[in-house]
Amino acid sequence: MDDSDYLRLLTDHAEQANTFLSNARKWERERWVCHRLLQAFNLRHRLEEFNAPGNEPPDVLFREANFEVFFVLDEGRRLNDEWRAELERRRRAFSLSQLVRREAKPKRIPAKDLLAHLAPTLSKKAHNYRERNLDLGELDLVAYINLKRSILDFNSHFPPPTDFLRQGWRSLSVVAPTFARVIFAHADAPDFLRNNLGRSVIFDAGMSL
Repeated sequence: MDDSDYLRLLTDHAEQANTFLSNARKWERERWVCHRLLQAFNLRHRLEEFNAPGNEPPDVLFREANFEVFFVLDEGRRLNDEWRAELERRRRAFSLSQLVRREAKPKRIPAKDLLAHLAPTLSKKAHNYRERNLDLGELDLVAYINLKRSILDFNSHFPPPTDFLRQGWRSLSVVAPTFARVIFAHADAPDFLRNNLGRSVIFDAGMSL
């Protein structure tokens, strides 16, 4: 494969990413996040086992799980805008050297700071759902964490998720490009979540949107 072929491959990838991030593919993105979580736990499953509910929440139904998916990004970032700009950059490039750019090295942060990124969205969801008289105790939250400026320090300790527990969710899991973890899961949560509670699973190969 020469440079022009590889450049064309990179452009095709950016086009696919833009399509995947469109409003029409929202449920597929949410299903993909759930799929990554199940992969981390080596849970054998088929894509046909995922279903879209008639009403949201939850976002994705899988066996006894009611997955409610949300994305966590650095402040001010929008994946749609990033990939739209990246597609134009690749389309304009005539060589691979034109695509080279230096990125700031992400800062290692402790687990407590990583969980702090979830707090604003969780608080907002809890407030909005209670106003709609929805039962938070039936929802299994999955946060997809995509941060450019910081990465988890795997030597740090995950603190008790006290504030999140008070909100009343049935379970909370996180998925990132390089790892997945069940933060908490109550007794009535799906077995595969309770059985993996508190275990960080590192992916052999990172995969991100």
